Amino acid sequence: MTTTPPAPKVPGAPERERLSGTFHRFWAAGVSTNFGDGLLAVALPLLAATLTGDPLLVAGLTVARFLPWLLVAPLSGVLLDRVDRLRALVVSNTVAAATVALLAVALASGHATVWVLYAAMFVVMCCETISDPASRLGLTRLVPRRLLDRANSRVEGGRLVAQEFGAAPVAAVLFAVAAVIPVAGAMVSYALCAVLVGTVVVILRRRPLDHQVEQPREGDEASSRGPLRDLAEGLRYVFGDRLLRRLAACNAGTMIGLNTGLAVLVLYAGQRLELPASLYGVLVAGLAVGGVSGTFVVGWVLRRLGRRTAFLGGYLGAAAVLLGLGVTTHAAVAGLLLVGMGLCMAVSNIAGSVFFQSVVPDRIRARAGNVHRAVGWGATPVGALLGGVLGRIDLGLPYLVGGVIVGLVVLCHVRTIFETSDLCDRAVSEQESRPVQG
Repeated sequence: MTTTPPAPKVPGAPERERLSGTFHRFWAAGVSTNFGDGLLAVALPLLAATLTGDPLLVAGLTVARFLPWLLVAPLSGVLLDRVDRLRALVVSNTVAAATVALLAVALASGHATVWVLYAAMFVVMCCETISDPASRLGLTRLVPRRLLDRANSRVEGGRLVAQEFGAAPVAAVLFAVAAVIPVAGAMVSYALCAVLVGTVVVILRRRPLDHQVEQPREGDEASSRGPLRDLAEGLRYVFGDRLLRRLAACNAGTMIGLNTGLAVLVLYAGQRLELPASLYGVLVAGLAVGGVSGTFVVGWVLRRLGRRTAFLGGYLGAAAVLLGLGVTTHAAVAGLLLVGMGLCMAVSNIAGSVFFQSVVPDRIRARAGNVHRAVGWGATPVGALLGGVLGRIDLGLPYLVGGVIVGLVVLCHVRTIFETSDLCDRAVSEQESRPVQG
């Protein structure tokens, strides 16, 4: 891969150009499914904390949450390079809704255990190994490449508002009334997403967009090959390329560090910060406040400071926040630090989102993206288990160790981050310099 920096012009969509109504329908579907994710992300740890006070068992929920990215995500990528990604999004959300419905029945009947929570989380996250990349890559059917930064910012903002700012405090309050209510709400959210994306599929079938660059995959040449051969191609593409290999290693290291602390957040809030369960969602909402703020400032950061600064600075800022959480015992300070983490991660995530949407060839995009996530997110259980063990000693220790891990990993991969940023800028700049092809 070439790494020559792009022209001084920083990517940014023309101000007069607007995102389509079909995009906004798709955005609403994302808000719905992310609201469901947020309800479960708060309700299930609270449930686990009522069933056991062992930090290691509570951290096991994070293991169940991210293990599918290691075990299932590569095969999900093979599937998504063979089928219509938007239709796959419909099916995955339907299965998630059915799974959460069964969990609600178990709760209502008094048969819920920690292991039932693990199983439900695992299945829902298996669905997410399809729905998350399908959503990110399906966006290229709705938005021209020159508008991807803006669209990614809108999508990330919607995700944060729904999942963290909206769902987190709502889930905590509803949990205090009855544990089954936020779970039932998640079921409805997943079902609504499936319906909304289904309408987008119908709209695109009747009226394809002029700028559509990704076509539905039905019976293409990939279908004539075996899935294992396709999987091997995706693995070779990622591990055979120096930049992708190092980027995956960087992602794995940062995910281990971040989740060393975040895996025990519910116990950190209750025991170290002495927050009641009803305020846990408010604390988590700090991530969303910062994240939404990040979606508003990321355009300015990209224009004035550059993608390199956004990408690198976001990760280093997150490392500093983890260290701060490790030393404070004040809830207000912890809340402000989580706001800072949300802002840093939103800026870095949006800055890097264009890479797999534009730089990686579309024919292998889902496989490469999911292999990348399998390495990064699949390493998360290591951080979760480490956090659980350290939490048995002191609940501030996972954050201190996590901050050191993130900082060291990022500093060891500065060149990788800069090369990735330059390729993203070039991909967007090339699209801006020529008319969109119909």
